[in-house]
Amino acid sequence: MTGLIVLFVLVVGAQNAFARENVDYWYIKDFQSQIVVNTDSSLDITEYITADCGTAQKHGIFRVLPTTKQLTVSGKVKMPIELISITDFNDRPYKYQTTKNSSDNTITWKIGDADVFVTGENYYKIQYRVKNAILHGNSNFDEFYWNLSGNFWDIAIDHFKAEIKFPEEVGESNSELNIYSGSFGNGDTLSHKERFVDKNTLEVEVTGTMLPGEGITASLTFPKDIVVPYIPTFWEKNGGYILGVLFALIPIVILWLCFRLWAIHGKDPRINPTIAPEFEIPEDLCPIDMGVVMTDGSLKNSFITASIVNLAVKGKIKIKNIPKKGVFSKEDFELISLKGGEKISETDEFLMQKLFGSSSSVKISTLKNKFYKKIPLIDDKSTKFLASKKWIKESSQYWNTGFCAAAFVIMFLAIVLRALAIGLTYALVISSLIVTVFSFIMRSRTKEGAVLNRRIKGFKLYMNTAEKYRQKFNEKENIFERFLPYAILFGITKEWMRKMEQIYGEEYFTNYHPVWFIGSNFGSFNVDDFSTQLSAMSSNMSSTISSSPSSSGSGGGGFSGGGGGGGGGGGW
Repeated sequence: MTGLIVLFVLVVGAQNAFARENVDYWYIKDFQSQIVVNTDSSLDITEYITADCGTAQKHGIFRVLPTTKQLTVSGKVKMPIELISITDFNDRPYKYQTTKNSSDNTITWKIGDADVFVTGENYYKIQYRVKNAILHGNSNFDEFYWNLSGNFWDIAIDHFKAEIKFPEEVGESNSELNIYSGSFGNGDTLSHKERFVDKNTLEVEVTGTMLPGEGITASLTFPKDIVVPYIPTFWEKNGGYILGVLFALIPIVILWLCFRLWAIHGKDPRINPTIAPEFEIPEDLCPIDMGVVMTDGSLKNSFITASIVNLAVKGKIKIKNIPKKGVFSKEDFELISLKGGEKISETDEFLMQKLFGSSSSVKISTLKNKFYKKIPLIDDKSTKFLASKKWIKESSQYWNTGFCAAAFVIMFLAIVLRALAIGLTYALVISSLIVTVFSFIMRSRTKEGAVLNRRIKGFKLYMNTAEKYRQKFNEKENIFERFLPYAILFGITKEWMRKMEQIYGEEYFTNYHPVWFIGSNFGSFNVDDFSTQLSAMSSNMSSTISSSPSSSGSGGGGFSGGGGGGGGGGGW
């Protein structure tokens, strides 16, 4: 019976709204708000909203309310909001989602079901309590200063009426009323009427349509000591500080946890750190395997390029330079598979299979956007080989991957939870960065692997200071070519060739030509020309073999549903 009476009142009150025809969008046909001002400075608010979407298939509406009130340019007061219920006019509950946005201090109730469409008129009854709503800052009076409808609706409101019931001691005789209407910041531009319908009940009605962005605000001052100032609970008063401390502890705990896990699973064993020159390729490792030992399980594109040159030096392939044929063409390189040659490692054998397949030759350009799929397989092959020799821990790769995944999940949570509390977002972002940093150092070597890595450093030291060991070079043959792939691996190609020219002399290089390289830019061998071509080849190979097809997608930001001031809402 009560529901029927309320519905009758709403229908009668909505008679001033003009009729809309052929509606296929959301608008509010009638919005009636009942506000009870309590003596503890709280408001009990019940909103009856009749929203119409006509023939359009929609899901529901959303209501946005501020949780703070701006007193001065820099001063805000908190207004905690407690939702009581969201139903239709017959008190049947609606499905809804609550979102709190700490960045703009709002709370949003998204009413409706994404799996259910609605049409025509829909009836929403929203009941909630707002604490700390009355202003007590003036020494002469207290004030009810309230945006009754909200200026941040993005749909029109054809009819609005508010009924504000004050405590018995507050009435027309001992109060002063001011009404402000129109768009945000305006004084009074809408047609409205207001009256006390009884001793302590004020009625405010807008007599025309309020367009999106328009609203109406009431200010009623009354004597002090009728409504007492709001006294926040312990949590409301100190909750922000407590949460701030808890949020600050999150990255500290994450840092401690990461450090403990690194100390157990990611720290290399202690060995003698002294590095001595190594005059031979340690354990005769191919460049890929040596590089993976150096990075403790991570394969880089330059390692593959160095191993391709190593295959050429060992007589397994030839590399042919294909110069540019036009202004818009690019330099290319062709790999030609050869029979015979020296014995090569398991990883280099696997690399050849992935490069050539059943073909006898392949152009580097044809590997673009294709070969990248095979790189993880090569990485896995090398890792398993090195793990079988007890030079690296295969499990350390899983720790690295796990930390990367954890960093991604934490960052995802920071984005998803950004509306709850800005302090939590900052804490999670910092935590994600901490986990990311530790992911790079979570790979650990075995003791044997640490010793091997020290020998590799000694080999690099030897190549960097080759001029000191001329006698060693005179005792061995073909060191220049044999060590060339490792110069590429270490990133010292040009320096290595210069040192070789100093040791062997210009006459040696005048008569030298690599049988495994078919070039186009030089006749007699020249160190500078060959170094330039080798660098171009390395760069070309590294960028091409790792390239993958680009993906496109539309980026977008999130919908805050925000408002400020008196709140608002819309339809969806």
